[in-house]
Amino acid sequence: MVLVNAEPVDIDRVEAAVTDAWYGSSAPPEIIREARMTSAAPKRILVVDDDPAICKAYSELLSASGYVVMTAGSRAAALAEVARAKGEIDAMILDIGLPDADGADVARDIAAQIGNRPTLYVSGWAEDFWQLSDAPGRWRVRQKPIPIPWLLQAVRWLADGGDPPAD
Repeated sequence: MVLVNAEPVDIDRVEAAVTDAWYGSSAPPEIIREARMTSAAPKRILVVDDDPAICKAYSELLSASGYVVMTAGSRAAALAEVARAKGEIDAMILDIGLPDADGADVARDIAAQIGNRPTLYVSGWAEDFWQLSDAPGRWRVRQKPIPIPWLLQAVRWLADGGDPPAD
């Protein structure tokens, strides 16, 4: 059991919810279990996506992996989370297509307040629509759906350093 929002959560339930959201089938349990962090100070990840199911799935997966996760569904909500967290954000996952901005705009707004943060940009759109040439800081981009092992490795790389995920 792990705690998510101060509630106990069964890791097997988290795994099933995440894999069902993305794949509709079960992934090996070791994918989730091997990703658990051992650091004494958990890293804080801001997830910004206008799809509540994606926010919930990422939140459950990353929380079960030892991260503290904040979620937002828009630029305005993301900026409110940054203020609430007093800038204590280690990495971000930003949807490229939000209702009130694109992901790079959100990253620039946040960088203006607290400095650049490593960012994973995600999108359901094709690469032709990605305008990230002037995105701030260290980043990666991936089209949804994102394989769970790749997502976990990308977040580890962004938040903790080490090797970037292979594409």
